[in-house]
Amino acid sequence: MSHRLALRDLIDVVRPARPVASVYLGSSPLRSWRGRWQRLADQLRCDGAGAELVSTIGEVLHRARSLYPTADTLVAFAGEELPARVFHTPGLRHLDLAWFSSPAHVLPLLAWLQDRPPRVAVTAGRCSADLVAGNEHVSLNYPEPQWQDGVRSAAAACAEMLVRQESRLLVVAGEDEVVGALWEALPAPVRRDVVVRWSGRALTPGRIVAETRAAARSWTEGVLADFNERGRTHRLAVEGADDTLHAIAAGRLDDLLVGYPEDVTATAWYGPAPTDVARGWSPARRCGMLADVAVRAALLSGTRVHIITAGLPSAPFENIGGLCRAQLALVRS
Repeated sequence: MSHRLALRDLIDVVRPARPVASVYLGSSPLRSWRGRWQRLADQLRCDGAGAELVSTIGEVLHRARSLYPTADTLVAFAGEELPARVFHTPGLRHLDLAWFSSPAHVLPLLAWLQDRPPRVAVTAGRCSADLVAGNEHVSLNYPEPQWQDGVRSAAAACAEMLVRQESRLLVVAGEDEVVGALWEALPAPVRRDVVVRWSGRALTPGRIVAETRAAARSWTEGVLADFNERGRTHRLAVEGADDTLHAIAAGRLDDLLVGYPEDVTATAWYGPAPTDVARGWSPARRCGMLADVAVRAALLSGTRVHIITAGLPSAPFENIGGLCRAQLALVRS
């Protein structure tokens, strides 16, 4: 069954240490489904996938395609240690791709997900308030003379929705006075942790998407700026494959930066433990693409992952790096 993607899904997908089939079925109306799938299936078999696994992937993609006939991209994963999973990813533009490799190739999905963080959208007025997040929709109506009490009720509902959605982004529309009252009525911990994007008097679906993506880009740019300023100044940054993998293996990395599109020629080695990674060969480890190995280790160890545009002047060396947690000597100083 196809369902919307969440970060916990990707953690499950990258967990297996054995090879996983990663299939991206892009939108290509000029070619038939049968011909496209046959080419992808042949690639999986060339990579070493068994007939049963290839058949399973084909079946779940065919079912998902019938549910989402105009989907931009469908992405499926399956392996010996991973039941078949398929995700519908609106807005993801990707060429057809099939790999049977380890770890699973989730970098394009991480980039897609990073651009679409969970958010709560609120349109607040003097007579009503509408709150939308995910599949939730709450409408409140109140008399205009008591609009301040109504806005306080909307703020309480908004705070609860932010927690349920695990969101730190609030997109708000309404008059300045009403929006200000809503903000003041939010609990102090929410005001501390949540970023607010004000969008004038009204919210359209397109405006919500634009504000959400603008906030996502701002967060990623902030992490990259922190890497270049605080990280390098205080020697809390690592960059390049060797130093980054060493920091992951030592459990020192808080934020991983990975360039996308990825370098498909760069490899690394990993074992079953989350942070068992190295650049060089080992008989106890498997070889995988560097970006996939680093992302797997980060996701399984609770390290935040940030996908950046490869080749940016501010990007780390070899398009991989990160911010480390402060050492005790630095904290004391």
